[in-house]
Amino acid sequence: MVRRKKYDGITQYLKHNGGSQVTLTFTQYDELLFPNSGLPKTAREDLDWWANDYKHPEKGAYGWLNAKYEVVHVNLEKEYIVFNKLVKSTGLFDR
Repeated sequence: MVRRKKYDGITQYLKHNGGSQVTLTFTQYDELLFPNSGLPKTAREDLDWWANDYKHPEKGAYGWLNAKYEVVHVNLEKEYIVFNKLVKSTGLFDR
């Protein structure tokens, strides 16, 4: 049995989406990742939660970086995120 990690839902969604850019509302993100608990409060209030930071996997970055995407825009007021597919490896995934 494969153990699922907290952010596997967004990784799988982005990998299978196939688009060069993906926009998700916070509600859609909730449905993918946190159907029982909801998006963490800090994600709705703090832009730092959306940082493309592979060193802090407790934040959301683990999920989208593993899918080879990065966050390019967050709108806390209108509650949406825009991801762009990474064009080439930055070396983050080779460690």
